[in-house]
Amino acid sequence: MELFTKSSAVRTFYEGVNILKTIRRYTGLYKAFLFQNLKEDMIYRSNFITLVVMDIAFVSISVVLFKIIFGHVNSIAGWTFHQSVILIGTVGIVREMAYLTFRRGFLELGNHIRTGTFDTFMVRPILPNIHLAFRHISLSESLGECIMGVILVVYGFMHLNTWSLLSIPLYVLFLINSLMVYYGFSLLINSIVFWVIKSQELNTIVYFFMETSRYPGDIFRGVGKILFTFIIPIGIIATAPASILTGRMGWKFAAISIIVGVSFLSTGLYVWKKSIEHYSSASG
Repeated sequence: MELFTKSSAVRTFYEGVNILKTIRRYTGLYKAFLFQNLKEDMIYRSNFITLVVMDIAFVSISVVLFKIIFGHVNSIAGWTFHQSVILIGTVGIVREMAYLTFRRGFLELGNHIRTGTFDTFMVRPILPNIHLAFRHISLSESLGECIMGVILVVYGFMHLNTWSLLSIPLYVLFLINSLMVYYGFSLLINSIVFWVIKSQELNTIVYFFMETSRYPGDIFRGVGKILFTFIIPIGIIATAPASILTGRMGWKFAAISIIVGVSFLSTGLYVWKKSIEHYSSASG
């Protein structure tokens, strides 16, 4: 019995070491791809600056529109103007987190499959979905939106009557959970590309998924509440983190948000794996 216990402990130790080595390896790969893609972005600096300025302008327009709406109403589904500003800012932060991890890679997935270059992702000693994500990391795609997002979140947070320092790390935690939801949803949608090849329409779905998450999930009722929480989780992606800072988060909604995040990530990875098995490569 003692020998069995020791062998189990040793096996657990080595498994932990292997996990740490894998994390360290992927972290190193991420840094290498990040710097390489940043160099490519900075080759066309005028384009880089234009994208940032346009993002800032678009977010500013959204804030102005919300300001006009709140000129006629006191709240939207119980959300005040400053709370809604946090919601808008959160969308920008989550979107930039996505572009810094996986989003741009999925935008180009259909082209890789159509031209056969996806074969290179299949033969490298790195998971295809991670290689696809890291290969196309983009800082410029949503940087301006992220900058405005941080400003809006801080602005809205400082105008709230009640807040605590604990809400800040919890906000970061639920941002990561929202990224899991976004990644899982993107995996599910883009897995269809292995059958339909062209992915433009699919990525339009993902785009509007984020755009509609600017509105608080509390506006949904009945069947809509279930649909946009568990099936198309736009009622969680930005509402959950924003609810932390605004003091609207209850334990029930927090638990549901975490469950949805883990479920979408797990389901997305499973469906992606099955879709990879369907891929026949450029040679057929």
